[in-house]
Amino acid sequence: QAVHLVHPRLTPTARLCRKLAIALVCLVAAMGQSPSALCSALPLSKLAQSVPAGHRPVVVVAPGSFSPPTLLHMRIFEEARDALQRAPAFGKPCTVIGGYLSPVHLAYGKKSLAPTEHRLGMVEAAAEGSDWLTVAGWEALREEGYTPTAQVMNHFAEELRSVEVAVGDAAPEAGLVRVAMICGGDVFRSFVDVKEDGERLWSDEDLEVILGENGVVVIEREATGLEDFIEAQPLLKKHRENIIIARPRVFTGISSTAVRQHLAAGESIRYLVPDAVRAYIYEHQLEKLPNWQ
Repeated sequence: QAVHLVHPRLTPTARLCRKLAIALVCLVAAMGQSPSALCSALPLSKLAQSVPAGHRPVVVVAPGSFSPPTLLHMRIFEEARDALQRAPAFGKPCTVIGGYLSPVHLAYGKKSLAPTEHRLGMVEAAAEGSDWLTVAGWEALREEGYTPTAQVMNHFAEELRSVEVAVGDAAPEAGLVRVAMICGGDVFRSFVDVKEDGERLWSDEDLEVILGENGVVVIEREATGLEDFIEAQPLLKKHRENIIIARPRVFTGISSTAVRQHLAAGESIRYLVPDAVRAYIYEHQLEKLPNWQ
């Protein structure tokens, strides 16, 4: 049975402070200075502070482009939370205490990426109405540029290691939170891909971090035989209890690409993105971005 927790909502003042913080780190970066010291701390205000007895506290993380964030992005978080709380994972029942949207660095090189400050602004707008989702700007604002996924997961795990959570009636304790990355079935299947030069797309070392030290929630959009795929891959099979498959009951074709196409054609994007994201896009005239045409 799903466990629903009451999470603290950010006050209007706290939301304003978060927006000002993002504006500050972007300004610092634009001035050629390092924003790392300003953006390294992970926002913790929406994390639940307790879970039922016998449960493991879990935080879900979705690294992504979010250019722009859509309603499907937000829905996937709900699917991931339900899947984790529906059946045991990581060796015991789980309760999700929070979730993070982590926009990728501009150096990732995807042509459709909006400027960093606007992607952070859009995901902030998207998460503002959620009582459990928030934005982590560390990945997007690192002075080192693009960060491999395994390092991103390591960062979240390290930041959350000091978070204290009470399990049942026990006193709050640090070191209990497990991190799970949300990904699509296509990304999950790429874990075993080999490039043309014979090099693995994902190294065993990185997969040990992602799957062994942390975990993944795979969003399976249709019946694609993921269970058989896992059984056929020794490394995936080894970490089977850390791989959670979420099978949404409702499928949608909403994508950032489709939203950009609607914008380029001067068409409505209502009900494709959160209302606050739609307002942000038009307020900042992002529909006119050359790489969104």
